[in-house]
Amino acid sequence: MPDIRRELTAVPESPLVQIAALAESMPGSIKLCYGESDLPTPAFIVEAAHQEALEGHTFYTHTAGYTELRRAIATKIHELHGIHYDDSEIMVTVGASMAIFAAIRACIGPGDNAVIVSPAYAIYANGVTMCGGESRFAPLARSGAGYCLDVDRVRAEIDGNTRMLILNSPSNPTGAVLTIDEQRALAQLASTHDLRILSDEVYERITYDIPIAPSFARVVEDKERLIVVNSFSKTYCMTGWRLGWAQSSANLIRTMTTGVEFMTSNATAPVQRAGIVALRDGEAWVAELRTHFAARRAQVVDELSRLEVVRVAAPAGSFFAFFTVDGVTDSSAFGLELLRETGVALAPGSAFGPGGEQALRLCFASTEGVIAESIRRLRGRLVHS
Repeated sequence: MPDIRRELTAVPESPLVQIAALAESMPGSIKLCYGESDLPTPAFIVEAAHQEALEGHTFYTHTAGYTELRRAIATKIHELHGIHYDDSEIMVTVGASMAIFAAIRACIGPGDNAVIVSPAYAIYANGVTMCGGESRFAPLARSGAGYCLDVDRVRAEIDGNTRMLILNSPSNPTGAVLTIDEQRALAQLASTHDLRILSDEVYERITYDIPIAPSFARVVEDKERLIVVNSFSKTYCMTGWRLGWAQSSANLIRTMTTGVEFMTSNATAPVQRAGIVALRDGEAWVAELRTHFAARRAQVVDELSRLEVVRVAAPAGSFFAFFTVDGVTDSSAFGLELLRETGVALAPGSAFGPGGEQALRLCFASTEGVIAESIRRLRGRLVHS
C-alpha cells in the first residue's frame, strides 16, 4: 500500500490523551485536565443561535465568514485595543485551532522552522510538523514558582531557516502574560530576522491584575508581519460551538482563506450569527465570568500553597494553575498515579513540551464545590509524595 504521509504519522499522541481516556472510563472522576470551563454557554447566546436558525441562517457563508461578523470582530478589537482592522483583514474560522493551522500552513513548509515559546499547547508544534517544518523551543525561565520570558533563549533558537515566532499570551499552560515591553523585544527580533509572529490570544479577556492582556497588534504596526488568533471559546464558554478568527494583513488573510476553503467551506452559519450577539451584548457576562474565575484562582492557589511539597504561583491570566511537586520528575507517570489513586485528572506538563516536564496543569474553570472536592482528594496524596 502507498505510504501515509510522514508529516502526519510523525505527530505524537499527547500524554494528556492517555489521562483523559482513563478519566472518562472512571465513574466519579473529576476531570480538571481539559482546557475548558464546565459552565454552560450563556442563555442569550444559545437563544440567539436558535432564533437565527429559525430565521433562515442555515446556508453556506463566505469562507471567511459573514461580513457582519467580521465587522463586529473589528469593532471589538478597536474597542479593546484601539487598533483598526477592516473586514478584509479578518477571517472567521472553525475554532482558533483552524486559524492556528491556517496561519502555520501559509508560512511554514519543508526545510523551514518555527520558534515556539514553551511550555505551550501542542497544536503549535504539531501544526508545524504537519506542514513539513521543524519546531524549535525556547522555554520560559522560572521566576520563583512562576514563569517569565527569556528573550535570549528565543534569540538563540533563530537561524537562517526560521520563518515564524509562535507565542501564546496569556499562556496555556503557565498563565504567564507577556508585557508590552516583552512584546516589543520579540517584535524587534522578528523585524531583525525577517520573521512573522503568530500570537494566540484566546485568553486575553481572562486576566486578574490588568483589565485585558495586551495584544501584539498594539506593538507590531506592519500587519504583514503579524497573525493574531482569537476565539469565542474561552471568553463566552463556547468551546463546543467551534468559532474563532484570525486577523492579519489582507494579503495573508486572503491566502489563509484559500487554504481552508476546501477543508470546511465556512464556520457554521447560525453559530456565526450568535457570535455577533456575543460580541455586541456579552460584556456583562465577561465581567461576571472573570469574577468567577478570580475566586476559583484564589481558592486553588491558597489551598495548594498550604502544601509544603507544592510550588505554585498565581497565574496572571488564563484559568490554569501550573504547579510542581517536590521530587516529581515525570509528570505523565505521576499524573496517572494521581488519577488512579484520587480520581482527579490533571494534565501532565510533559504534554506542553520543553519546560513543562515536571509540572501538572489544573484547570480551575469550575465551581467552588468541584474545586474543593478535588483539592480534598489530592491533598493526602500530594502530602505523601
